[in-house]
Amino acid sequence: MRYDNQLLANMLATEYILGMLKGAARRRFEQLLRQRADLAQTFHWWESHLHLLADTVPATQPSNKVWQNIENRLFNAPRTNSRANNSSWWKGLAFLSTAMAVSLATFLAIQSPKRLEDIAPTAVALLTTEKAEAGWLLDETKHSPTDIEIKVRALTSLQIKPDNAFELWLLPADKSKPISLGLLPQQGTSVFKVPEELIAQLATGLLAVSLEPVGGSPTGQPTGAVLYQGRMTKT
Repeated sequence: MRYDNQLLANMLATEYILGMLKGAARRRFEQLLRQRADLAQTFHWWESHLHLLADTVPATQPSNKVWQNIENRLFNAPRTNSRANNSSWWKGLAFLSTAMAVSLATFLAIQSPKRLEDIAPTAVALLTTEKAEAGWLLDETKHSPTDIEIKVRALTSLQIKPDNAFELWLLPADKSKPISLGLLPQQGTSVFKVPEELIAQLATGLLAVSLEPVGGSPTGQPTGAVLYQGRMTKT
């Protein structure tokens, strides 16, 4: 196989993380991770993003009726306890999971540049409440030591407040005054460039989000409640 093919690398990484690589194929991929730095980089990028995505979804326990309805829709047959039906169920689930992984990797390859360094962020942050409710996902891209931008993605779990604004603040590690990094989108995405003088502080400080009037804080400092916090973490 041509493991320098980015689409193939994405597919293998996502299938491994989702538990769909089995037996010899799984052992072979683990060996390649130790041998190829490019493949390991792809794997770690997917691992961090899929884990962050999973963290935004609250844990729930589906009822037996939900599982039965899924099986009935997949196989057009009532659920039984026979070994044959159980085998068909798990095979069907495995097929669907593999298809999801392939679709995810294909989408990335189509929408993004070919080289992983063009798509992989250098750091990420998930901004959450004290109850671990996620509001935004931040991806840091480092074009050069002095040229860093952050893409901010509002998550669907965010509680929209049309009569207010969410303002992002950098809390320096030296406990000095919070520094505004701008307003966060309540839907969709936005991109902002990190001022050169704040790059070092961004790597060590905390991030906080306060609720402010429309247009942002009128004082240059947080005036409302701090609702979300996070920290940039290297990928």
